Amino acid sequence: MADLMSIARSGVLAAQKQMGVTSNNIANVGTEGYNRQVAEQRTSESTYLAGYFLGTGTYVADVKRIYNDYAQRELSLSISQHSQAETRYGKMSELDQLFSIVGKAVPNSLNTLFENVNNLVDMPSDLGVRENLLTSAGQLTAAFNSLGQELEGQIRQVNQQLNGVVDRVNAITSELADINQQLQKVGGQDLQLLDQQDRLINELSEYVQVNVIPQDFGVKSVMAGGSIMLVAGETPMQLGMTSGDPITHETRLTGTSGNQTVILGTSAVGGEMQALMDYRDQDLAGAIQKLGVMALGVADAFNQSQASGFDLDGNVGQNLFSDINDPNMTIGRVAVYGNNGGTQALGVEIDDTSALTGGRYDMSFDGTNYQVTDQYGATTTLTADPNDATRLIGPDGFSVRLGPGAPAAGDKWTLTPSAGAAASIDVVMDNPRGLAAAGYGLETLSGNGEARLVAVDRTDPTLPANGTLMTVQVDMTAGTFSVTDSQGNALSTGTISNNQISTLGFTLALDPAVADGDQFSLDISFGPGDNRNAVNMAGLATAKIMGGGNATMTDVYEGITTSVGGQTRAAEVALDSAETVKMQATERVASESGVNLDEEAANLMRFQQAYQASARIMTVAKETFDTLFAAVR
Repeated sequence: MADLMSIARSGVLAAQKQMGVTSNNIANVGTEGYNRQVAEQRTSESTYLAGYFLGTGTYVADVKRIYNDYAQRELSLSISQHSQAETRYGKMSELDQLFSIVGKAVPNSLNTLFENVNNLVDMPSDLGVRENLLTSAGQLTAAFNSLGQELEGQIRQVNQQLNGVVDRVNAITSELADINQQLQKVGGQDLQLLDQQDRLINELSEYVQVNVIPQDFGVKSVMAGGSIMLVAGETPMQLGMTSGDPITHETRLTGTSGNQTVILGTSAVGGEMQALMDYRDQDLAGAIQKLGVMALGVADAFNQSQASGFDLDGNVGQNLFSDINDPNMTIGRVAVYGNNGGTQALGVEIDDTSALTGGRYDMSFDGTNYQVTDQYGATTTLTADPNDATRLIGPDGFSVRLGPGAPAAGDKWTLTPSAGAAASIDVVMDNPRGLAAAGYGLETLSGNGEARLVAVDRTDPTLPANGTLMTVQVDMTAGTFSVTDSQGNALSTGTISNNQISTLGFTLALDPAVADGDQFSLDISFGPGDNRNAVNMAGLATAKIMGGGNATMTDVYEGITTSVGGQTRAAEVALDSAETVKMQATERVASESGVNLDEEAANLMRFQQAYQASARIMTVAKETFDTLFAAVR
């Protein structure tokens, strides 16, 4: 009877534990990250009695969770890829909306400016028309400034998001290290700790791509991107952000373990962190630089047009917009690496806005030569201007100006010729009389050199009368010049000083390529109703002066919006694909580790019946035992 009672008792205890495990599964059906548990029931060791091996009951040997390591790894990877795709699509959508909403003021203001230029063509001496043109120029710069500052504000916003991601990653890695420590103490038997560990790893996968290294007792070391050890057993690494080198706002990821802090590579870190850094350093930086190309093109085109005409007082036109090669701007286009051994100061000057690409360049000095490498890996060795040793002729429409100091071999710089231009462009003209609607004639008759009209003094009594066509001939060897009229009559002779000719009330600047015998025709006739230069200025609206002569100013903006829109659409497609992969991975894990209420309900009834049956055996054993006692009394 004792054996019967013990067998029944083991059955009751086993069924009770089975019902407890099943009840726990049902209770956690809505718990995120919960892995279904099963009680592993085994038969007790048999006993040999009267020539037979008889069973002695059952027991629950272990409680395990249903866990598929491969499916979990696949889920973590899909979470990381989905988070990266989702973050990129979200940021690209913001950028697309920024150009569509805030940015539409740029082309609209440019159209308004050209409308007022056309009005100036019709009424070149009307001060009201001139005032309207200046106002529309100010509106255009305000639109550029607003969009440029919004884009730069996005950089600060992304950096704040990265700081938040780093803080959360540090919190998760600290928790994972603590869980590893607790698992060591309990030999990896606490299933709730293991579930919590997986939940944290899944959350960590949203921020970085996780690579898990299993160890004994359920301990897991965790790497980010396959190269950054975030958790090594019970020791977490603390991540941080530090200023970029050489571009300060392109902050870099750091890792601190003990007293040592190192800069971490982020080329394959994955997850939300990767998406944010790629967006900041590639998409956002590219948009800023391309918008800068447009701003530089607009400013340079109008400033050159101004220099090609006379204002309402007959003076040579001055800049309408800020000078694209203002010293403060040229210096700001160069970022210096912190470990440079030399002291060479550099500036980037724009020579041809139509050749600008909107890219960034890496520049290095090998001890002898300066070399520039573009974003596609093409390297150019810079050569000095034969007429100016401090100017290095670069590719893609810009040159490098050597300032004070000396370089050291191995020094490096990053060049961004167009970055920041949109946020800083401004109208520098405040007097509407300064708009150069009238035109003048200046052409090279012979030679390869060029001349530029610098100034005209209308009060000079020697100034030729309107209608006088002059020919200026130079002798660079002797340093002299002569001026004659259209009939060959001598009007003036003199000495060339600092590559300039000043005579008869005008000043011409000669470029270094001017040689002996070069001739220029010059007509500085002026009348307030002259609109020749205004007509040329109006032609800028349709002139293909950008993109290597293949695009108008408006085309540049449309190219930016088209590119951003295309990238946004591509990001949306990538997100849809990532969502499908994540859903499949989630369903695969749920099919194995998730709680099925129908299955658990069936199990609950089965174990309840087993419990009742075992209890009934105990009742039978008791009744039989009582009968035997009654029989021997």
